[in-house]
Amino acid sequence: MYDHERAGQLSRRGFLMSSIAAAIAAACADGADSPEPEAIGGPTGEPTDGVELAADPFTLGVTSGDPLDDSVILWTRLDPDVGLPAGDIEVDWVIGLDPELRQIVAAGVAPAQAALGHSVHANVDGLEADTVYHYRFSVGGWTSPIGRTRTFAAAGTTPERFRFAFSSCQNWEDGHYAAYRDLVEEGGLDAFVFLGDYIYENASGELQDPRGRLTGQAFDCRTLEQYRQRYALYRSDPLLQAAHASAPWLIVWDDHEVDNDYAAASSETDDEPAAFLRRRADAYQAWYEFMPVRLEPPTG
Repeated sequence: MYDHERAGQLSRRGFLMSSIAAAIAAACADGADSPEPEAIGGPTGEPTDGVELAADPFTLGVTSGDPLDDSVILWTRLDPDVGLPAGDIEVDWVIGLDPELRQIVAAGVAPAQAALGHSVHANVDGLEADTVYHYRFSVGGWTSPIGRTRTFAAAGTTPERFRFAFSSCQNWEDGHYAAYRDLVEEGGLDAFVFLGDYIYENASGELQDPRGRLTGQAFDCRTLEQYRQRYALYRSDPLLQAAHASAPWLIVWDDHEVDNDYAAASSETDDEPAAFLRRRADAYQAWYEFMPVRLEPPTG
């Protein structure tokens, strides 16, 4: 059983990295050795990109999504609490065939856009179909954890196997995401499908079940910054991070990404429509910022 009291005594960085290292080791279907410790993520020495950061900006981990037979979206988000410089920041990425990233097949630079919460959506193309890849970001003298992704089979072909998992309704206050740990330990996923309610927008309440936990955020999400805080909290969970790093995700939303039971311009509590549409736009933007989706940023 997962010991949360013990986990709380570990360094946050060490606990996250050990979980993600286990994810990558378990998910490598080709039986390759797990990455060396220095390949997992952390300081690299002097920055080569002109940006100097005093602390790790990759605390929310990495993920990939919306795979095609020759392309995948690579995602990360720089932590604003590490003292990011103003404006957009160029982030380097590499992708290769092995977990140690010794067989690099492509590399590039993608912007972490300030207007989008310094999130990165790198569209990597020119990849081989039905192939496992590994990837990593770097900026300011720091490297991210290494993630695992996979392209889909080519159009008109039938793969020997397609293994995917799905989940939904991952309310932070209802549990500790142990199912994600089990999926990562099994390994070998071709894709992960998330069916909505990635966050719950309501204010933290009283703990009803000793197995649960509180967000500690005493507000209903209504502004862009509040939605960002809620997503960042969820993505700080090491088991969810490990699941994100283990396979490409395909993601849709449901109501709680905005407001319980909302529809069009109608909120649960019948807010004034114009005000609710502003709230909905903020919620959609935060969702985009935190998801590895093959979409243009939402406008309005």
